[in-house]
Amino acid sequence: MPSSVVVVTAIVSLLGALINLTVMSLILLRRSKRYHILFSALLTIAAVWDLGIFLSMIRNDFPQEVVQYVNAISILFSLFPAVVFHFTTTYLNQPHTKSTIVIYGYCLMGFMTNLVGVTRTYNGVYSYEWGSMARWNPTYGPIGNIAGAGPYLMNLWTILYFFTLLFSCWLLYWARKVEKDALNRRHMGYILSSFLVFSLAYVKVSLSFGYDLPYLLPLGILLVDSFGAIIGLAILKDRLFDITVYVRKGVFYSLFTAVIVFVFDFSQHLIATSLGGFVGEESSLAHYGSIAIVIVVFMPLKQRLELAIEGLFAEKRIEF
Repeated sequence: MPSSVVVVTAIVSLLGALINLTVMSLILLRRSKRYHILFSALLTIAAVWDLGIFLSMIRNDFPQEVVQYVNAISILFSLFPAVVFHFTTTYLNQPHTKSTIVIYGYCLMGFMTNLVGVTRTYNGVYSYEWGSMARWNPTYGPIGNIAGAGPYLMNLWTILYFFTLLFSCWLLYWARKVEKDALNRRHMGYILSSFLVFSLAYVKVSLSFGYDLPYLLPLGILLVDSFGAIIGLAILKDRLFDITVYVRKGVFYSLFTAVIVFVFDFSQHLIATSLGGFVGEESSLAHYGSIAIVIVVFMPLKQRLELAIEGLFAEKRIEF
């Protein structure tokens, strides 16, 4: 029986893949500028990462497969620093041509060496009590080992990852401060928030270094999911990227109701499982106690969410 960490991570990662792919498809369908393609590439990388984590969770009892899935998604993820830097400078019309070329050159080198199997980021797994996690143990191939440059190149990629994200946040922050148009400022704020969220999602990698902090895995994946969710919300509410979407109120609330039911039932299951560890797995006390806890905690939250959503779409940025 998979642990709660594995189950929650699998569900959250699949949901995130669907969110990121949906928003990516929406942007591609309405694309009119070059930065649309670049941001769609970022969403694709996030979606592929989610799918890889989903596969590694549903096949968690097979450690070798876990390693293969995580190494596979690392191939595409090696391009992330270059794409995020290129998108930001293009979106803000602040070209850094030489820097962009250098970053692309380095990332493409990592992409190709990972693609042909010369380098591998993960080897083996950490077998935690709750499940298996791919172990960060890079191999660099003959050239990297002979030159002794392998570890430095891998550390440089990590530095580059945070540099491009944080530098992009810095550029967006200052551009937002001097921007006079209120709508453009909101757009920059959405993108800035999504990049900050994505940088925080790196906490999930702690488990690949041997830190047994299981809650960081679903938390990190949830933050990756939020990356696409923030952009999707910005498109719906404030026409981010000059994209206008028309949806029907009934469809939106049907989806909202489905999410509410899922969260209610899933929360009840998790609480019942936790209580079962204390009072017995088959105890009716655990079942009724979980229902009571979810009702007390969740129902007021449900009402707040409904009011927030009503207010969110009260502005006629989107027509029902």
